[in-house]
Amino acid sequence: MIIRWVFISFIVFVLAACAPVGGYRDSDSKAERNNGRFEPVTVRVSGYGTYAQSAGESSGTRQRLMARRASRLDAYRNLAERVYGAVVYGSSTVNDFVLGNDAYRAYVDSYIRGAKTVAVNEHNDGVVETVMELKLEPRFRECVARVSADEVQNLCPIPMPLESDRVGDVESRSAGSLYYLD
Repeated sequence: MIIRWVFISFIVFVLAACAPVGGYRDSDSKAERNNGRFEPVTVRVSGYGTYAQSAGESSGTRQRLMARRASRLDAYRNLAERVYGAVVYGSSTVNDFVLGNDAYRAYVDSYIRGAKTVAVNEHNDGVVETVMELKLEPRFRECVARVSADEVQNLCPIPMPLESDRVGDVESRSAGSLYYLD
């Protein structure tokens, strides 16, 4: 009987010694929140647009340009959803325990500045893909950490960067801005 109690107490001691203690878990994320030092994060998204392929028509060029524009706008929308989120409204109609109608609507209303077009790819099947990225400064991330989720869009605008992020880009001698139109 004594050997059984010694063995059980030994097992309990070993299991308690192996368990993580309060401050040990998530120590990196807590230290980051407590110090208020966030690293910049680059968000990269893709947007898509399509056009009907036509052989030799003059409207083919116009359709390709409109598909490029659509893919760019889709990339901006995806970027806004990624940074600020989207509002989704939905409704369903049920009659006699049978689903009659199901409708959903997504709503994105945001202001994005500082987005940079990384690439525009035109695929063989008539799909145009635009890849965009946005560098989220530590000031933005600190603001998001401070306020509630429904106040982020109003209280945390995306700030202009403090330093140049145009490493490797061709610089214009006449423009002094960090941001430029493609």
